[in-house]
Order: sequence, then C-alpha cells, then structure tokens
Amino acid sequence: MKMYLSLILLLFLSCNNKQKQLEKALLEKEGPVEMDYFHLTTQSSDKSYGFTESNPIKVGGRSEGMGPKNERRFLSVLRGPNGETVRFYRVGSCCLFETPNVEKGMKGSLDIYNVYYEDIKDTLEIYINMYDRDSLMIPLGLTSKK
Repeated sequence: MKMYLSLILLLFLSCNNKQKQLEKALLEKEGPVEMDYFHLTTQSSDKSYGFTESNPIKVGGRSEGMGPKNERRFLSVLRGPNGETVRFYRVGSCCLFETPNVEKGMKGSLDIYNVYYEDIKDTLEIYINMYDRDSLMIPLGLTSKK
C-alpha cells in the first residue's frame, strides 16, 4: 500500500512540475502576464481585428495545452470604452483553416466569443485563434485593464 501511495505522490508532483514548466515557457514567449492575464498596451487601428473570421486574435498556446487558457487570459483583460468590466462567453467554433500548429491531417478552427459590458446595445462577436500566435492588440472600440 505504501508503494502505491509513493507512486501516486511521485506522479502528482511530476505532473504539477511539468505544468509549471509549460506555463513558464509560455510566459517567456508571450511576454509579461500579470495575475494570469495578458498585459495589452497596443490599440489596434484595424476595425476588423478580432471581429472577423479573416482577422482573428491569435493567442497561441494550443501546442502547449494552453490554448483555452490563453483565450481567457486575453478576454479577461478587455474593458469597455470607458473602462467598464467586460463579460464574455464562448458561443462555439467555426471556420476551419490550415495551420502547421495542429496534428498532421487536422485543421484548426476559430473560437467565437460574445463579449458585452454595461450599457452596450449589442454583444460583440470576437474570433480567436488558439493555434497560431501573433502580437496581441486591443480590438478597436475596447480598452484594457490597467
């Protein structure tokens, strides 16, 4: 029984360490992250950035098992035009595309999130690519957490 407990403890510790190593490597690639969100300073001037399937926000991280977490890291830092707290929920996925960052023979897909904040008339639809990465910017009409 003691042997099984020792094996379980060893497995737990090695998995936990591996996750920390992956997160550290990701943070080094992505730049500064504060309190588990991305630090965004650049405002996009392109009105299609993030709002169209042809110009999604590329948060990357899928190959490290961090794709969905990166999506939430990005969305969590967004604020309304006057600093309003933004809420979001995943609507689904769409738009298959070729990318070298998936398993051979597979395609990537975009995740679609509805984003809203107090006093907004309609929700905003944001397209996110968790397979590829690029410089992250604040979509036009939104701001970011300071």
